[in-house]
This record gives sequence, structure tokens and C-alpha cells, in this order.
Amino acid sequence: MDWLTAVSSFCHVVETGSFTKAAEQHAVSASAISKRIDWLEKELGMSLFIRTTRQVNLTEDGQLFLPKALEWVTQFAEMKEQAQKAANEPEGSLKIAATLAVGSTILMPNIESFLAKYPKLKIHLNVIAPGAHPDLQHDLVITRYYEGFDSTAHKGTRLIDYQMQLFGAPEYLSRHAKINSLEDLKQHRMLLSNYYHKIGGIVLDSGEVFHFNNYNFVSDHLDAILTAAIQGMGLMFISPEYIKHELESGLLTLVLPEVKSEAKQLWAYYPKASFTPFKTQLFIDHLRAQLA
Repeated sequence: MDWLTAVSSFCHVVETGSFTKAAEQHAVSASAISKRIDWLEKELGMSLFIRTTRQVNLTEDGQLFLPKALEWVTQFAEMKEQAQKAANEPEGSLKIAATLAVGSTILMPNIESFLAKYPKLKIHLNVIAPGAHPDLQHDLVITRYYEGFDSTAHKGTRLIDYQMQLFGAPEYLSRHAKINSLEDLKQHRMLLSNYYHKIGGIVLDSGEVFHFNNYNFVSDHLDAILTAAIQGMGLMFISPEYIKHELESGLLTLVLPEVKSEAKQLWAYYPKASFTPFKTQLFIDHLRAQLA
């Protein structure tokens, strides 16, 4: 436990008049807020609240402590803001994790422009498996949205929405049966990531599920899947944002333009704290601006 977290929680309990409402502001459980107040009272050697089942009131000691607590929290907030604004050239390292597809196609062009803007920063980019959950070893984890994500350790922010579509090499399409509908796809082999191989299908924006019953290559290496597609080994579902170069050069072409996956989201997850580190927020803002 740290003083800032505990005192900030104390101020929020006073402001809201409720442990539950204060917990909502901090995105933690009411029991977590209670433990923070218990720790603070033990450190101070005094009781701060009179707690009943219906309301929470300050003790005499709590009333005396409140002005000092508010002043300290306000001073810290102002100090943090001034320090962040003064950091025109932030320094240090930013550890980022992403799937191979996101890292190589979405992040790398934007990491280059970010480092050009903030040359004193260093970025460590690590690969995570598709479907892997965020971890506290990284400052940022860029990955798809996890439905029902609820963590006492992480925050999350949406970056972009995207849909996956079907692509193949012109050479492949010229020597295989013509594709006019989803039904025709049953005659064609798919190139899959391990994640989609595991779940066995993809939900389309129509609500229909296309099952990957016919496939011949599975890999988590995007370059390997792209090479397989370009070589004419099969077809692949992927977001067009990931293969701009291959589309512009004619190495791959869109199949069944009307067929799209359900809307998906790319999110940035980062450790939950009393404030977001300035360099982390800078990268999120930069990435969101570039992707927009």
C-alpha cells in the first residue's frame, strides 16, 4: 500500500459519502477501498470514519485530517501535470507487446514516427500469442478486445474498429474453381493462425459462422501465412489494414467483397495506476491519431 493511493481513496470516500461509490471511481472493489482506509488509519493511529450500514461519517480526527489530505492530493496532481507538460523530451523505455500481425503491420510504421518525434525514448516490442491476456510486464499491450474484460490490474482504451475479409493470390484464383458465394468456399483450403484454428471458425457481420473445415496451413507467423497466400497455397481472412503493401502491389486480391467478419476492435491495455505514465499516454495518443 502507498500513501498516495490510500489518501486519494480517503478523499473520494468523503466526496462521495460511500465506500461503494469511491470504489467505482477507482475501478476497484469496495473491499479494496476499505482495506486502504484501514491501512491509512493504522498508519495514522486514528479512526477517520464512523461506519454504519447506511452512511459513512467523519470522526473528529477525520475532519481535522481532511484539509491536509485534500491539499496533499491536489499538490501531487498539480506536480504531476507540471512535470508531464515540462517533459517535452520524455526519456526512458516503453515496453510494448502485441501479436505478430499487429506489431509488424500496425505498430512498426507508427513506432518509427513516434521515435522520430521523441528521440530520447527507447521502445522494446515483444510478441504475444493471439488470444493471450495482457500482463503487468509491459507498459502497453496492443491486441484485440476481450469481451467481458474486467481487471483490477489493467485499464483499456479502444484504438480502432476493423473487419476481416477474404483474400487470395490472382494466380490461385485463376487455377481454382470460381468463388461466387460462401458455399463455394467449401472447395477451397484456408490458411489459418493458431487462434482461428483453435476456435474453428469466424463470425461474419451477417451473424453467420463460417467454419474452417478445409485448411492446409496453420501458423502464428504472419509473414509465413502471407507467403503461403502469395504462393497460391490457399485463401486467408485478414484485415485489409494488415496487407496494404500486398494489395497495392497486386500480390493479393479481395475475394467476395460483400463478405466481412463481425466488427472487431483493437485495444491498448496498460497497468492500472493512480495516473497513466506520460510516455504511455503519449504513445497511445500518437497511435490513435495515426490510425484515425
